[in-house]
Amino acid sequence: MTPQAHRVLDEDLRREAEAIKARYPNARSATLPLLFLVQSVEGYVTEDGMREVADILGLTPAQVLAACSFYTMLKTTPQGSFLVSVCRNISCSHMGARAVIKALVEHLGIEPGETTADGLFTLETAECLATCDGAPSLQINYEDFYNVGPDSAVELLDRLAAGEEVRSVRGEPVKSSKE
Repeated sequence: MTPQAHRVLDEDLRREAEAIKARYPNARSATLPLLFLVQSVEGYVTEDGMREVADILGLTPAQVLAACSFYTMLKTTPQGSFLVSVCRNISCSHMGARAVIKALVEHLGIEPGETTADGLFTLETAECLATCDGAPSLQINYEDFYNVGPDSAVELLDRLAAGEEVRSVRGEPVKSSKE
């Protein structure tokens, strides 16, 4: 790691990173798990985080950046505590996703790709969430919600903003990005 780089992983997380690396016969295979570990610290993958992963794995920063930039679930810019992803693929669009997106844009006062000023929500559209049978669908921090409409989508976010527990279709509670 370069001397001016900020260390993202503390000693405990560094040990965890080494344990993750040890699970793989080829260290490079630990790239994604380590990037997710780094993302859990600051809510997104920083340049310093990528350099640290490269250092741990014996890779170049460019190799780690290539992996990080390919996967949309790895974020390289600050995100809100809750990432709201609305499917915009054909099934969801035909079932009302555009109205859901419009309602969330109006309610949050941001466009897809932006984060609310309080840092609570980031809104994005997704090409496909693979939940066509539940169209229109959305995810909040990768937890699925099916058959959402404009009003129910806004209600979900209002409940999260109020600190209420929100559970996905699988019954899992939605956790903040750092959780």
